[in-house]
Amino acid sequence: MFFRVLFIVISLFFAGNAYAKNVVYIVVEGTSRSTLYSLINQNKIPNYKTIIDRGNYRNLGIDKGLLTNHDSTLIAYSGFSSQQFHEQSVVDKLKFYKPDLDIHFILSSPIEKEYPMDVNASLVQLASLSNSPSLTYKTSSEIGAEAIKFITNAKNPFLLVLNFTNVDYVGWRYREGGQKYSLAVKNTDTSIGKIIDVLKKTNQFENTEFLITTNYGYHQKLQVPNNEGWVVSTQKVLRKGTIYDIFPSLLDLLEIDDTDSIFKSGYSLFKSKK
Repeated sequence: MFFRVLFIVISLFFAGNAYAKNVVYIVVEGTSRSTLYSLINQNKIPNYKTIIDRGNYRNLGIDKGLLTNHDSTLIAYSGFSSQQFHEQSVVDKLKFYKPDLDIHFILSSPIEKEYPMDVNASLVQLASLSNSPSLTYKTSSEIGAEAIKFITNAKNPFLLVLNFTNVDYVGWRYREGGQKYSLAVKNTDTSIGKIIDVLKKTNQFENTEFLITTNYGYHQKLQVPNNEGWVVSTQKVLRKGTIYDIFPSLLDLLEIDDTDSIFKSGYSLFKSKK
């Protein structure tokens, strides 16, 4: 009788973990709608298309004022602006709701273009609280390689947060729409493809949700940041939202009921706004 009960308990444990969702959240910094949508329509970034085929892509609003003080970048990574009061990091909150969730950040700092002090401090804190690699510059390829290593060794359901900074660097250093800018976006697609491949090989792809966004874009054919955002997701986004909706959407993908209203300024993009 004892062994029968033990077998049932073990079976339930593995069944529960088998159906617990993984989430991969990616910020592709400084990527314009113009270039991204053009590459999607030309099928030049097939791995973004793989994600879109399971869900969709839509415009995302960013207030112009958020570019001036870099708050769009801060919100993209922490869920909070510099003007919002929060007692705990989002990592602490997620661990409270899902103690077994493996939260991992693989983040690159920009090359030749430093983060503002508050953004840098926030990313350093997120990496530290989740026992993730330190914040250093990494190429898109290196980010992908580290993500593959993490996924291969993952034992529990996970939230994996990545960023690609080279698109923003190319837009700032050269301009939007040029060959180098498009190539930088294609490089992120290559890394995303390798992540999708390892998820498929480990039979986790269908059980893993992707949410990809940007902190801002660039004006067409210029080196000037633009407040036009976007979102690509394996779940269908039901409405046009704002950057404040990103973290409530992540909670939704993680199947966390935000009863405490962690993020008071946004709503899940996967639910119709009442």
